[in-house]
Amino acid sequence: MKTNTIKAFCKKYNLTEEQFYGRTKIGGALYLSSLTSIPEGFNPTVGGALNLSSLTSIPEGFNPTVGGSLYLSSLTSIPEGFNPTVGVSLDLRSSRKYIGSSVNVQLPDVYTWRNREYIKADGIFMKVLSCKGNVYRVCRIAKDEVKYLVTDGNGRWSHGDTLEEARKDLIYKIKNRDTSRYNGLAMDSVLSFEDAVECYRVVTGACAFGTKNFVEDVLASKDRKDSYTIGEMIELTKGQYKAEKFAAFFKK
Repeated sequence: MKTNTIKAFCKKYNLTEEQFYGRTKIGGALYLSSLTSIPEGFNPTVGGALNLSSLTSIPEGFNPTVGGSLYLSSLTSIPEGFNPTVGVSLDLRSSRKYIGSSVNVQLPDVYTWRNREYIKADGIFMKVLSCKGNVYRVCRIAKDEVKYLVTDGNGRWSHGDTLEEARKDLIYKIKNRDTSRYNGLAMDSVLSFEDAVECYRVVTGACAFGTKNFVEDVLASKDRKDSYTIGEMIELTKGQYKAEKFAAFFKK
């Protein structure tokens, strides 16, 4: 049934199944502004704009790659994990109130020139060699060394010589320096490892380098856990940069 639906969709809109799944790029723009729903699995790679302005919902896993603008102005819900790659702008006009932390509204700059794609993320301009989900294989202009670029889907990007290094460094990126989000936390409040590291940086103002040293020198020497209470973090940060400030913030 699903196969027949996809074939009928492709026939109606003059697409191949390879284009439907994003395996083959659609060179120009794709205007499907009259559609109110799309089949599951539709994940095109479009060189120009993608207009889906009448959709009220999108299926899980819908993460198209769009060189121009992506128009989704009528959405009333956004599934967890929505993280499209958009070169120009993302129009979520009617669904701004539905945007949660899973939606990446801090989009990278994506360019196409002479049939090659380029991306500027985290302040670095690089040539795209390949892309799968939130992971890009990239290289600097006029350089041969392959690097990795990853995103957490929440506006944070990180480069690394290896995929493991790029993913690891994401935890040192701060997306929000506002300490007020930690005001209600108690000694027994639990944070994931990544959120605990970010909390320490935001509250103390520690630099990425100093925080990285703390994580590698202190936490790596112990049995690192997936989550920590605020009380545990206060104990672990004793003797570190502005540890007193960190402790005082939660004991006030």
